[in-house]
Formats: sequence, C-alpha cells, structure tokens
Amino acid sequence: MRIAILGANGRVASRMVNEALNRGHEVVGIDHKRRDNMPEGMEFCQADMCDVEALAEAIKGCDAYIFSVIPVLKGLDKITYVVQCSIDACKKAGVPRMIYVCGGMSSWVRPGVYLMDDQKKPGHRMTNKANDAIIGSHEVALEYLRTIDDFDWCAQTAPLWMEENMGGRTGKYRMGTEYPVYIDPDNKDLSPQQNCHISMEDFAVCMIDEVEQSRHHKCRYTVGY
Repeated sequence: MRIAILGANGRVASRMVNEALNRGHEVVGIDHKRRDNMPEGMEFCQADMCDVEALAEAIKGCDAYIFSVIPVLKGLDKITYVVQCSIDACKKAGVPRMIYVCGGMSSWVRPGVYLMDDQKKPGHRMTNKANDAIIGSHEVALEYLRTIDDFDWCAQTAPLWMEENMGGRTGKYRMGTEYPVYIDPDNKDLSPQQNCHISMEDFAVCMIDEVEQSRHHKCRYTVGY
C-alpha cells in the first residue's frame, strides 16, 4: 500500500512511518520542513498543512492519509479549516480515506462528555491555556469530522498516557469506542494514566493495522493496553 502521513517528523508519526516501512509499504511523509536523518525509503514532501494543492499533489496514488498534527497550530479559529484542507486534498487527489490522530483527553467520561471538560470543576484538574487549546482542538476537530458524511474518515484516539520509552513495540493493543481503554477498570490503586497507556510504537502498530484492514468508518475509536 501507499500511505501518506501528515506531520511525519513528529514523535508519534515518525513511528508510524517506521512501522509502515518495516511492513513493506510505500510512505509519503509530509511536514513543513525537512529534518536530518530522514528514514530511508520514505518519500518526503515539504508542504504547509493548509496548502490543498501541494498536499493533493503529494498524496496522489495513496491508499490512505494519516493526519498526525495538532490542528490548533494555525490558530484557535482555524481548527476546522486545517482538517477541511486535508479532506479537500484527499478528495482532489482521489485518496479514499483519512485517519485522524486524536488526543486521549478527548475520550468520553460518559456519553457526550469529554474527559477534559468533566475535570474543569472546582477542586479538579487545572491546565494552562496553551494545553487547554491543544487538547480542546482535538474535541473541535472530532466534532467537525462527525459532520462529514461524504468522505471516509475515522479517528484513532490515544490513551491517557503515551510517552517515549514506554516499553517499545510489543504488537499488542486493545481498542474501545468513545471511552478510554483501561488495563484494569476496577483497580483504584492505579492512577488513570497508569491504568490507561500504550507505547508510541504500539500506537503505530494499531494505526497501520487500521490502514491495512479498514476496520472503522466515520467514527472514533480508542486504543490502549
């Protein structure tokens, strides 16, 4: 398969690049600038995330497009525009589906209530404005994607904790729907982060499995151990 990855230089996306290349796929990596030590075998395209023409030209012939950037980077008022640019590029290039990488705090705590929003109460978690913007941008993007019915999209959602050096690649993971995937839901001795995590490498395994198997359509799903 031929796979396009927007934000290919990022920590998570670079692991998706490696996972796809190791499986023998062709990879088109897209980012706003070239970095040193580009993965051998990856075709790189330097393009802005809002340049529909450049994106479309880069991803022609691809079977899937992975959106792995933070959509708020262009500003709070441009979140849906950034996502729409990628959808427009896919349509223009004839790429049949897009997989959006969603932040873990966009998971639901109960129907329709996002984790971060639920914690914005007196005595609960407080975050700085920049972090709120990053996390909240995924909520905005996801709500926008849910209105798209003329294009095949899905959103792979990270767990509550996903950092580097978390055990590497095991090839194992579990999936949920709107809610976090907990290792032991009844264990009150574990923090939510300890109970809901995955390595970036295994998150990438799940992503490339999704590309290969097309298991989800016009929906969000969550991932964890």
